[in-house]
Amino acid sequence: MASLQTLVAAFAKSYREAQTYLGVLMIVPALPSILLSVLPVKVVDWMYAVPLLGQQVGITQLLRGGEIAPREMAACIVSGLVVALLVTLVTAKVYRSERLAISA
Repeated sequence: MASLQTLVAAFAKSYREAQTYLGVLMIVPALPSILLSVLPVKVVDWMYAVPLLGQQVGITQLLRGGEIAPREMAACIVSGLVVALLVTLVTAKVYRSERLAISA
């Protein structure tokens, strides 16, 4: 999440604009929990492979007294790490470019 926030803030023209973008970005992790609490959704295996959604489905399942299979937990962890790595690499590439320094 920190890499994603840094990436989004890099494209803002001012401090105030960056705060606005990051405020909207902070709503994204809350969306799966809001939607799952309002809409009745049957849990399917692919949901565990979607970052944020997989963690929310797993937490909800544990709170309801269910169990999480090791492969479901592995899907949550691996998908989250892959997305984090990709966002970190994109952020590093953006910060290495001269275009970012010139735009400021």
